[in-house]
Amino acid sequence: EILAATINAVTLIVIAVFIVIEAARRLQNPPEVATAGMLAISTLGLAVNIVVALYMLRGGDVRENVNMRGAYAHVLGDALGSVGAITAALLMMCFGWGWADAAASVLVAALIVKSGWGVLKESLNILMEGSPKGVCLDGLVAQIRGVDGVLSVHDLHVWSITSGANALTAHIVVSGELSVREAERILREISHEMEHLGITHTTLQLESSDNECADELICEVRSSDAGGHLGHHH
Repeated sequence: EILAATINAVTLIVIAVFIVIEAARRLQNPPEVATAGMLAISTLGLAVNIVVALYMLRGGDVRENVNMRGAYAHVLGDALGSVGAITAALLMMCFGWGWADAAASVLVAALIVKSGWGVLKESLNILMEGSPKGVCLDGLVAQIRGVDGVLSVHDLHVWSITSGANALTAHIVVSGELSVREAERILREISHEMEHLGITHTTLQLESSDNECADELICEVRSSDAGGHLGHHH
């Protein structure tokens, strides 16, 4: 899904580049344009794109699903192209402005790049396992620390698996005297709180406050040169 959205976004940007190149060529050597036919075909194309766009808005998740948003951007790009062609055809028919076609093409290309870049940036953020949009890490830490029995939190990571599916991993420091039932209660409460914040997949590791690594951000495991046993190095 995310790869498809990335390809859609890149395709939009490439199309926009070719539109600008073609517009520059038309400005240098304006061709003769059959404005009546151009107006008729553009109007028909706009009507079809409007129908498709409305269908996608009603039947698809174009807000949360980045792949659907990429496809929707494609449809909007086609619709904008039709609007530009209609405008250019009317200007050429009424005023004889031959440059209107190229100018409209450049404007449409700019709008296509804007929508395509937004989809590309979001899809690359997911592929690079970046923090989801709208998620505040400090707020997550405060929420977890607010659960009764939690002493501290470290090694917290949040990323998007795909559109609308965020994941979280964290190390939770608790008292070494907790029972298994109390530990399970803490895990359930944290997972429940994270679901309210839009994080659907949570992996938590409980650590005792007696563990000397609990408050360290980095804990390396190295092999001893003498005996070959494993030890901790900070």
